[in-house]
Amino acid sequence: MGKIELLSEEVANKIAAGEVIERPASVVKELVENSIDAGSTRIKVKVEDGGKKLIQVVDDGEGMAAEDAKLAFERHATSKVKEANDLFALRTLGFRGEALSSIAAVSRLKLTTKREDSLSGIKLRIVGGAVEKEESCGCQVGTNILVKDLFFNTPVRYKYLRQTSTEIGHISDIINRLSLAYPEISFSLEHNGRQLLETTGNGNLLDVIFNIYGRDVAKDMIKVDYQQDYMKLTGFISKPTTTRSSRKHHSYFVNGRFIKSALMSKAVEEAYHTLLTINRHPIVVLKLKLNPILVDVNVHPTKLKAKFSRGNIVYKVVKDGVIKAIKGSDLIPKLELKEDNKQEDEVKKEPKKQEYQQKNLNLTTEAKKTGSKPNYNQETKQESKEVRAKKIERLFGGIEDSKGEQIQEESSQYNEEDLSLVPIGQIHQSYIIAQGVDGMYVIDQHAAHERVIYQQLLQKYKEEQVKIQELLLPLKLDLTHQEAQLLAEKEEQLAKFGFLLEEFGGNSYLIQGVPVQLYKLDDQELILDTIYKLIEELDFKEEHHFAEQVLIMLSCKAAVKAGTKLSVKEMSSLLADIEEYQVQTCPHGRPVLMHLSQHELEKKFKRK
Repeated sequence: MGKIELLSEEVANKIAAGEVIERPASVVKELVENSIDAGSTRIKVKVEDGGKKLIQVVDDGEGMAAEDAKLAFERHATSKVKEANDLFALRTLGFRGEALSSIAAVSRLKLTTKREDSLSGIKLRIVGGAVEKEESCGCQVGTNILVKDLFFNTPVRYKYLRQTSTEIGHISDIINRLSLAYPEISFSLEHNGRQLLETTGNGNLLDVIFNIYGRDVAKDMIKVDYQQDYMKLTGFISKPTTTRSSRKHHSYFVNGRFIKSALMSKAVEEAYHTLLTINRHPIVVLKLKLNPILVDVNVHPTKLKAKFSRGNIVYKVVKDGVIKAIKGSDLIPKLELKEDNKQEDEVKKEPKKQEYQQKNLNLTTEAKKTGSKPNYNQETKQESKEVRAKKIERLFGGIEDSKGEQIQEESSQYNEEDLSLVPIGQIHQSYIIAQGVDGMYVIDQHAAHERVIYQQLLQKYKEEQVKIQELLLPLKLDLTHQEAQLLAEKEEQLAKFGFLLEEFGGNSYLIQGVPVQLYKLDDQELILDTIYKLIEELDFKEEHHFAEQVLIMLSCKAAVKAGTKLSVKEMSSLLADIEEYQVQTCPHGRPVLMHLSQHELEKKFKRK
């Protein structure tokens, strides 16, 4: 007798259910997607105990006829696919016909549904995949599915479910993604009697983002609207100042279906490069529409992955669309002065008040000893004449009263007709204060100069016009064998950045020339440190990534440092470069400018 036998229908159904239904969130996803396919405008989801005890999905869609309702729970029963070729032109979320049968096989399920053209609806009760009760009933048009005791008959699967907070977290994530995909549908999610989400269904995607992420994120989103050939990309992306520590907040939709796409994620990250600080990721809601024949969503049982037949074009469309949106937006952080909290102010003032009282007490005591009257304004007068002059000098980068006429003449060369940013002075010789068309701007001088140099170097690199300065006395590099091997592989490429290297025997090299930006610094130790640092980065596989790292490093070394005193002419020149290159972040992704509007200033000074 042979060993191979056909599985029973019950066992086969449970195995199939295990592939499609991993956890309560899988049930919610399948049921809600069916409601969307049914043309619903309002979908309510009610969950208890993270979905382990109860899941209910109620919609106002087209509903089902009695015969369709009974057939829907059979395996591979579907209204969306007639023949194999239909799999390559899918325009619906559900199509396999496995979801309802899989859910019913591992739960106690009740279905109530009615079509508009039916006199009555139908109610079904199914336990473990077997129909136990069927009856006609009066009900509203649409479908109501109640799923209880998930995995009651597969205890092995039930024990692998996580705690309630984890399971409801997965369910909430699914509803959030579907709400973002279909802002024209009103979604609500209730857990253990508590409302977790409710969207209006007004079709405004930004309103849904507000409901999910809050006001601060919504106001910092950038609209994306890009079309190329036969693909259209729409949605929102966050400004570089609004980020998260992981990619969990990347939401990608292809033809209305939420997918996890490493390809699209990589394209977005590439579009943001040098705008984000390390290990930070933007919030992304992007929708791609294309011919269904160009994408296969039937590559995974949960339909969360997709395979593109023209992935290179998809990558380019996403990258170009995001770059266009970023370039067309204002990335400068806005400073908003909050109203004073009087109670907190009093607490902060108390130490200063005590210090002032102690100072007066000391003056009084000294006066008693000498027999003179205490002069409470003595220190203030002294500071006005001497200390104040030095403070002003430090504040405005060394500007002295005797140079007032010179400064006025120099500033007039860079008036508002020439620049939209006019320098006022420096703070701590690190931040430039400038007046703009609308209010005040604070500029990080190192970060700004770093981005300017990076843009200049990048342009020269692309044109292969990087200037090299030969050294009168070559500098010697002593390397390990591994470092020498890496350097030998990249020697020709380093020459494109302005580094002329020559073997000197063993594992040593001579630096014969360097980029002119480094040479101007006149610091041999810095040049050597830069080369050693570059060697650590030489394992980059993709050339443009390697080039980017080299240029970022060079621009960082060559940029003016914090704590450097700048003349008005130097500040004006840097501000002009900022405008020319549209600088908003440094190559590492840190912000360069902050803006305090005239309205905010007037409001703070009670003029508004």
